[in-house]
Amino acid sequence: MKNIRSIVIAGITAIMAFSVCSCDSYLDVDRYIYDMTSLDSIFKRKSLLEQYINGASMYLPREEILWWKGEDPFALTTDEAFCSFKMTPVDYAQGKIDRFSSSYDYYNRFYKGIRRANQVIQRIHECEDISEVDRRDFTGRAHFLRAYLYYSLLRQYGPVPILPDDPLPTNGSTESLSFPRGTYDECVDYICENLESAAAMLLDERPDVSTYRVPTKGAALSIISRIRLEAASPWFNGNPYYYDFIRHIDGVPYISQTKDLQKWGIAAAAAKRVINLDKYALFTVPKDADTPELPKNVPNGNFPNGAGDIDPFRSYNDMFTGEELALNVSEYIWTAGFNNDVLYVAFPAVMGGGNGLNVSQQLVDAYKMVDGYDINESSQEYPYPVEAEAWKPIGNNGKSFSGYQMPAQVAKMYDNREMRFYATIAFNHRYWEASSYAGTEPNKKNLEVTYYIDGTGAAWGDHPDDKSFSGYNCCKYVHTSDSPKGGYRSKYFPLIRYAEILLNYVEAMNEMEEGVVYTDEDNNITVKRDKDEMRKYFNMIRFRAGLPGVTDAELNDPAKMREIIKRERQVEFALEGRRFFDLRRWGDLTKNVGTFYGMNVNAKSSNREAYHKRTAMTWQYSIYTISNKLMFYPIIQTVMDKNVKLDQNPGW
Repeated sequence: MKNIRSIVIAGITAIMAFSVCSCDSYLDVDRYIYDMTSLDSIFKRKSLLEQYINGASMYLPREEILWWKGEDPFALTTDEAFCSFKMTPVDYAQGKIDRFSSSYDYYNRFYKGIRRANQVIQRIHECEDISEVDRRDFTGRAHFLRAYLYYSLLRQYGPVPILPDDPLPTNGSTESLSFPRGTYDECVDYICENLESAAAMLLDERPDVSTYRVPTKGAALSIISRIRLEAASPWFNGNPYYYDFIRHIDGVPYISQTKDLQKWGIAAAAAKRVINLDKYALFTVPKDADTPELPKNVPNGNFPNGAGDIDPFRSYNDMFTGEELALNVSEYIWTAGFNNDVLYVAFPAVMGGGNGLNVSQQLVDAYKMVDGYDINESSQEYPYPVEAEAWKPIGNNGKSFSGYQMPAQVAKMYDNREMRFYATIAFNHRYWEASSYAGTEPNKKNLEVTYYIDGTGAAWGDHPDDKSFSGYNCCKYVHTSDSPKGGYRSKYFPLIRYAEILLNYVEAMNEMEEGVVYTDEDNNITVKRDKDEMRKYFNMIRFRAGLPGVTDAELNDPAKMREIIKRERQVEFALEGRRFFDLRRWGDLTKNVGTFYGMNVNAKSSNREAYHKRTAMTWQYSIYTISNKLMFYPIIQTVMDKNVKLDQNPGW
């Protein structure tokens, strides 16, 4: 399989050692390179060259492993969720990591991948049995890898050294192999230059599912959109917090202290460039007899001018659960293979799962009512219940819509919420089908899961921590057939999808000063704070979710629109690993992450009212200590000792 996120090295003894990951310095030759003749032979044959490129991809971060066993130190450092049992990312959120900690340190690993990418770019001309089309594509992959590995360094460690593109000799002096960190803007420009090179050479699309995870031109341009938006955002654009974060060799600030509003125009143009490819679209599923009627304030026209011809629940749900094949998900721009540990953490212990993710009440409350109103300002037609009524069951044999079942015992506080809520949040009395289970053990399928202290979702066996401490879990990636005891449906994890591009575009336009125009002459794109454009693309996200669009009053107020966009991103990308990076770039992390809230899971099933009350979480792994120094991971001291030109991150 041609798969840049997976390595297939079966039956080829000569390159079995490529999977070895060394812990040596990033400037050392990888341990498998002992015989330069063997390395030379790799670049002679297309098949070996492609596997070498795939080998380089193993150094990419495993973003699809979201929580348990995950590689991202930031995955559990937000207001979305915490984990029930011990995990190193919790240590990071609790301020227990220091510059001597090796856990979740990938500094050397990312540079090893960069070295491999550099080898390909330098030597691909040696390949004798490759077509020019494949040569360009392989070179594009290497540029993409180099760019994304530098981006991975940038978002974890902040500004980093940009090494010469030619692979460095390993017998040089310490001085010749030491490099200072670039500034944040220098790193951004270098990464985007490489992505531009990748976009110019990569294929427009991949022919089948076996190559779907290999990046395309659209993936390269989409990552540029993400990076340019981050670079324009307040935390990295004139942020006075970093006034003394200075490169000691020349006194240059790592984070520019001059706010450059033109960066918003650059970000808007980068997003519009992806839109103009006309290759992607928000994924939708046609409505059928089981699709619920839209609220009166939601346009009934055909999508994208309304939600009249689509099923909002399935349109969001089915692209995550595996119900639809990845190649048919028009929204996927770049994906990874799905990791089933995500499902294990989501499933209740009684059904064979780990029951370990605790989604916060803050995220639950961010979802709107079905007609788009906030739960604190709900309408008369779809009112959010007062506290005296919120705990009571919806009754009437429950509800069903779009293939989703709501048992009669579900509390009124979860009734009439927007469709993304039901596709994402597992709450008390939710119905879990787990239809792949074919055994006879009780409680392994068709289970109404409850999180009371004596409920079906309580801790199981000799693992008292395997329970939900908040009363919520994640069902975003759970197919109705999925079961820890019966098997999981094949699915993909979206590393970047078209919804992000649309919201990038709207956010960047919203931040542009009124009357200011930015032109990307190379790509013939002109952008400004165009309210019609903002309405068009923002409403696509809203209509796909079955919600009303944005109003004129909201569009006319940049500050109000900013908060609307932030909330839309919170809900649209919930539990996809994007939240930390959004909160950080906005400068909102320390403001939003504090005490977690959930339901009172210590209440018994006989006391529903006591259970359905917002309760502060006091579990040991829910106590976060978020400070500004956690915006960047520390550069490990062993690296600092080897490179005297490096400066440590603030606070470490």
